[in-house]
Amino acid sequence: MQTLQQFFIGNLYTPDNNQLLEAYQTFIKNNAAECTQAFYDVLLTDSATKRYLTNQLVENHLKIELQAWIKQTLSPKFSDEDIQTLVNKQRLVGEVHSRIEVPMHMVNSAMSTIKQVLFINLRNDANIPDKLKADLIILLNLLLDSALSLINESYLDQRVNTERHAQEYRSRSSAHEMAIEIERVKGALFGWMTQFMSDLLTHSTHRKVDIHHQEFALWIRHKLGFFCTDPRVTNKIIHNLDELQDSLNELHHSPNAPKEQTIQKINALTNECGWMLGQIADKNIEDATREDALTSLIERRFMAPILQSETQLAIKTQEPYTLLMIDVDNFKSVNDIHGHQAGDAVLSSIGRHLKRALRVTDYAFRFGGEEFMILMPETSLENGILAAQKILDNIRQNEVKLDNGRTLKATVSIGLAQFEQDPDYQQVIKIADEKLYEAKHAGKDRYAY
Repeated sequence: MQTLQQFFIGNLYTPDNNQLLEAYQTFIKNNAAECTQAFYDVLLTDSATKRYLTNQLVENHLKIELQAWIKQTLSPKFSDEDIQTLVNKQRLVGEVHSRIEVPMHMVNSAMSTIKQVLFINLRNDANIPDKLKADLIILLNLLLDSALSLINESYLDQRVNTERHAQEYRSRSSAHEMAIEIERVKGALFGWMTQFMSDLLTHSTHRKVDIHHQEFALWIRHKLGFFCTDPRVTNKIIHNLDELQDSLNELHHSPNAPKEQTIQKINALTNECGWMLGQIADKNIEDATREDALTSLIERRFMAPILQSETQLAIKTQEPYTLLMIDVDNFKSVNDIHGHQAGDAVLSSIGRHLKRALRVTDYAFRFGGEEFMILMPETSLENGILAAQKILDNIRQNEVKLDNGRTLKATVSIGLAQFEQDPDYQQVIKIADEKLYEAKHAGKDRYAY
């Protein structure tokens, strides 16, 4: 069903309007670069936008895209197919803006600068008759307004869906899964505490401790927000970690100073973090599950809020994440020869292996069919390759037991991509998917990057 915005923009490309646009395409194309520069001059004044719209990204990619958008939006459309292609383009722009969280009000303000440049240059162009100038200004204004309406409609739809899936992911976490994961984190926290105290008492270490790269701290930074929606609690835990780091720095820089009070503070902060994590698990216990029933991995629909959050963290911390796209080799043959129950057994077995291979900070998704995706926060491509090799080795050595007593061997192919500061996470997914294709066509049972 067409929305009002789609209907409106579709009815702007009348024969008369198309003729007017066609007559002045040279003017529009000649001014596209100046409009683009003015647009980003406004957009980059916003401190929130500047966090992820780097000058390099704007110069090498986004300016080219915006110029193409201006030319496409302000060119004649002679068929319903042309109009639908344009509508789809506007909706895609809105989705991308939502994924990277470009403020909608800033886009609206920046769009007005495009109009300003066009209208001033149009007014000063002696080659265009005054009567046609008025008609062209009205038409260009209507086209840009209708395009912006479609972009904003799509932006809001995407934001609502992302937030709904984020809330659903939180609310449908099973008590069993949550308890296991938080106990792993608490175990890592108290294990670190025990080892640190032991080293301190035996004087076996003098190096500076970076608590923020410990396993439990990485989990808190990357996953805590999906287990706890109360910012007072999450901020308190994060604040405790910062205070722990300050106390550790104090011990490192003043090794001969009295330690008793600092050690008591470290112990108290650690215990409080552990207690609060337990409270989070108790408060969020639910009877439902967030998992794909067959593989016990996270369903694809929960991917958007997680990747959006990880992309923003990666930009903020300058610590890249790595994606692994994984596909079961020759899966169709398994189904054709052994039946769909055998195929399900293979998927279930691989899901278990992937889950066992994860760190507490990683996410594993059932991406669709026989395809999986692993998100590894704060992980370089090199470390992602080590993980991929481990996964390949483990799955090769595994035998899948079927209901009839027979066994199957399965292999997978893996494509890897490291986040490279593009704020739209779909780009890193696209690269990982292309690398998966390369691995498949290079012989399968391997990785490519």
